[in-house]
Amino acid sequence: MRTAPVSAVVVLRPVALLAVALAVAALLARCGSGGDGGGATPPPGDGGPNPPPAPPPGAPGWAVAAAERFEATLPDGAFAPDPVPDDGPFSDGGAFFASRSVTPPAAFRASTPAGAGGWFTIESYTRRAGASTHELAEVVQDPADPSNHALRITSRAHTDATVLRPSAPLPARYRVSVRVGFPSFGDGVAGGPNGYDGPADAGPWWPGEDATRQNGFYWLTILDRLPRPHVNTWIHHHRKVVVDSDNHYPPWMEIWDGGRFVWSGEHPVMLFALDGTQPGTERTGPPFLSFSNGAWQPSGAIRAVDAYLPDTWYRLTIERDGPRYTIEVSGRFRYGGEQTYRATIDAAAACVFHYPVDAAEAAGAARCVDEGAFASVGPAYPRWPAGGAWPDWFMLGDPHVNYYEGSVLYDDLVLETWRE
Repeated sequence: MRTAPVSAVVVLRPVALLAVALAVAALLARCGSGGDGGGATPPPGDGGPNPPPAPPPGAPGWAVAAAERFEATLPDGAFAPDPVPDDGPFSDGGAFFASRSVTPPAAFRASTPAGAGGWFTIESYTRRAGASTHELAEVVQDPADPSNHALRITSRAHTDATVLRPSAPLPARYRVSVRVGFPSFGDGVAGGPNGYDGPADAGPWWPGEDATRQNGFYWLTILDRLPRPHVNTWIHHHRKVVVDSDNHYPPWMEIWDGGRFVWSGEHPVMLFALDGTQPGTERTGPPFLSFSNGAWQPSGAIRAVDAYLPDTWYRLTIERDGPRYTIEVSGRFRYGGEQTYRATIDAAAACVFHYPVDAAEAAGAARCVDEGAFASVGPAYPRWPAGGAWPDWFMLGDPHVNYYEGSVLYDDLVLETWRE
């Protein structure tokens, strides 16, 4: 077993917002592993071909590359038959599910660039013919401030899914922040509907499984490839660092209540990185490195930092300064009250899953390499190939096309990059 050294702090630090646009060169390098990346030039909104503009001259330091306040109506999107994107062995029609004789259902997708210069993209999935993209993502009045507006992402059925992502990969140094609030994706209370309108099945990928046992959303996460709606298993193999919530019963995680860890699946707030030193499983991917009670917990321990309240706003930030990630969440919590939780992890020292974003970082990740592959997908898909590099992408929303039903608000999305 390889160890995963990390560091952690819990402090409050304001995020400075300066003016600039995004660096081009750092956004262009992309590569994957085992045929799980690269490919033909994608259309706008799918990672290219037009990255954001280069920054103007200015003093070195953090600078705002792009921002979205969600005051204007979103562009109209058009659903088209789902082409079932080939996003690797754990995608909807990938090798893992092909080995289980799964056929993806007929569905529809819409990918819509938005924001100044189309700097971010909203992609939605549904199996409901005739659905409008505005049913799944729309600008609405802020329930806490009628003079303000916010983006509402809604999954009316557990077979709906919508994510927001950048339209090009991120550079090696960035800071992304967003406000997240008023989540309504279940409550994890045993015996209740958990936010669902009725029975729900996780098929065809996991037939017969009760989807209502889990309900949730992603506050903000960093993935190793272009984010879009997929079967829930897909994202488990592409996460680097995460803030998410999964309301569930019976509980399979613990929440720190200020004095002890309690078994609960009610409104957990998870801050975690993925442990690249362990293979994990086909269904769940690498094990968690959870941050809770002021420290990084042992690999595989699923422990939430606190529990969220459903009627308030929170501020999230994920910063990457070279191979070092800092995750911060601020707001009013069930146990900690008004609080800021902040954790830093040295991704290179800890072998955070697929942390290298370029060849230079890949050269320093030799001890993290795992050329092994899951038997169901075969040797063409090693878990961590030598020389592998995976540029970062941020994502928020509901990415699961077979789980989760509800809505959540997002506002004040800001991307900062480092200007040399």
